[in-house]
Amino acid sequence: MKNRSLIAGIGIGLLFGISMVIGTVIGMKSSEQVSTFDLDGLVLKAAASDSSDNFSVATGAISDQAEGAFFLDALTGDLQCIVPYARTGQFGGIFKTNVFNDLQVQRTKKPRLLMVTGESQFIGNPRPGNCLVYIIDATTGNFATYYVPWNRQLESTGRPQSGVLVKMYAGQARNITLSQ
Repeated sequence: MKNRSLIAGIGIGLLFGISMVIGTVIGMKSSEQVSTFDLDGLVLKAAASDSSDNFSVATGAISDQAEGAFFLDALTGDLQCIVPYARTGQFGGIFKTNVFNDLQVQRTKKPRLLMVTGESQFIGNPRPGNCLVYIIDATTGNFATYYVPWNRQLESTGRPQSGVLVKMYAGQARNITLSQ
């Protein structure tokens, strides 16, 4: 009788351990898919963002090895992106611009700025970073899109880089039209 209890206890313990391993593997696979979605062959990846009345922060992939952190000051219109290098673990890139002119913000009005990022694979040489940052003034509906003029050679050698975030497009979010 003691042997049966011992064997049953070991068996239950093994089943519990195997279940834990299977649950961990399934959990790891499902958490990987939370931020990546496949939509008819188009892979979409989520980025993080958050905001308050006066400040917004968002992240986005700049290259295969680097993610940028974007900071938007709604009081000054200053948009900054800092990028750590995976190779060195130090911040190697900083890029800046002011969004007020592109959003046509009147200095006497207080804008309500929102910011999100999206991933894009540009073609060409030089090829900018893989991230677009979208800024919108919720009071007027004016928006602007920027990209990081990323230099992959500087990244691969660990040399610092800086520059101006490049405006890709600016317009009105209400009744959007694209010119040909």
